[in-house]
Amino acid sequence: MSLTANKGEWSELYVLYSLFADHKIAAANNNLEPTGHFYNFLKIFRNDNPGEHITYDLSEADKVSIISNRAPIRIVSTDGLSEKTKRIFNRIQNADEAAFEIYEAERLMPVFSLSKIKANSGQKSDIIATIKDDIISETEPYGFSIKSRVGCPSTLLNASTGTNFIYKISGLNTDVHQINAISTRSKVRDRLKEIIRCGGQITSVGMTSKIFADNLKTIDTQMPQIVAEILLAYYLGCPNTMNELCNMVFKSTKFDLTEPQIISKVRNFLKIIALGMVPQSEWNDRLSSYGGYIVVREDGVLVCYHLYNEDAFKDYLFENTKLDTPSTTRHKFGSIYEKNGDIFINLNLQIRFTK
Repeated sequence: MSLTANKGEWSELYVLYSLFADHKIAAANNNLEPTGHFYNFLKIFRNDNPGEHITYDLSEADKVSIISNRAPIRIVSTDGLSEKTKRIFNRIQNADEAAFEIYEAERLMPVFSLSKIKANSGQKSDIIATIKDDIISETEPYGFSIKSRVGCPSTLLNASTGTNFIYKISGLNTDVHQINAISTRSKVRDRLKEIIRCGGQITSVGMTSKIFADNLKTIDTQMPQIVAEILLAYYLGCPNTMNELCNMVFKSTKFDLTEPQIISKVRNFLKIIALGMVPQSEWNDRLSSYGGYIVVREDGVLVCYHLYNEDAFKDYLFENTKLDTPSTTRHKFGSIYEKNGDIFINLNLQIRFTK
């Protein structure tokens, strides 16, 4: 049976084949434009099957040496692989189905001892590699996440019940059930506006996940409150991009901070999220195992952000992300509820790339 995958999943394999062919990826500025600087990939590591550790040695031009558990398997010539990767990308780009086959990509998999289209889901990084350039030469493997701008925009932070923020409602002069009965397409926003219209005041009081709250405080002690205000502004109908939301929070005068200070804190928050901090696991504030991001542009060009050039990386994240509304039912938010005589509403944080 032929393998099927979506555009984002096939993009991971496209990146892998491109690295086998070219052994390098261009560094990028904050606008996804190549800077003329390149990161050379020396080795790539995969663990598709339990107990099997595959190393792809890219030290020789036009060749890939494949090693399994330290034992050489074969040396594959990459002559003509660049043209094949272009055809694979064209198939990804032009596919109309949610999940589809790419026969040419699948035929190459056994050649390179690949049994899966994408890295194992339990692995935080999509590619593990050692790299070098004029400034760095890494002997330890670093992880790179892959984000594809082909197809639906990918998420930076996935929604879960652990990404719910809690808001207390006071002074409400109407029946709670009437507000919860609002079932418009934008029901969360409309419920919040009705709360305010009926004299209610909405105040952030915490988060459902103590681990996520502690993680945010590790980034900055004010981070939980800043994110809570950004989230509330979004659900009240403000523009959804990070840049515009930070401007709205600054204008609210709830923080004794300048707009550049708020933006700086949010940029750092986005970087930490991008490099592996998740709501359900304690964050230790260490980035030593993360190299950066590889982005597949709409035209198939690959660009890379490395941590040592973090300003461009943070600019890219800040200028290309937005908030999004996930399922209220699945993630249990958007309805007023009572607890210990007070009433509350939860709002959920999900961050998505704009493209």
